[in-house]
Amino acid sequence: MYDSDRPVIDMIVSKPLRELSKQDIVDLARLANRYVHDVGGHDLREIIIQYLDTHGKSLNDLQIKSREIWQSGWRPNQLGHEEVGSGADVEAGSV
Repeated sequence: MYDSDRPVIDMIVSKPLRELSKQDIVDLARLANRYVHDVGGHDLREIIIQYLDTHGKSLNDLQIKSREIWQSGWRPNQLGHEEVGSGADVEAGSV
């Protein structure tokens, strides 16, 4: 899983926080959870933590935002109307 997760994380953390889609936020939260106790993937979790820290956010903030996204009825690989067009990234990416 590490080999397939690493490019996903690298792609997401290359974006400014405000440009993260709902999919990006949910993926980061999922991957942070996946590598909680995985010594081999510790560096992936640290990349996520460092990215969040750089933007003044925490893993808890990420989990809360991810939960809000799921509770809104959103499902993976589904673009909402607020994520299409200019300015959409600002609302979606406010972790």
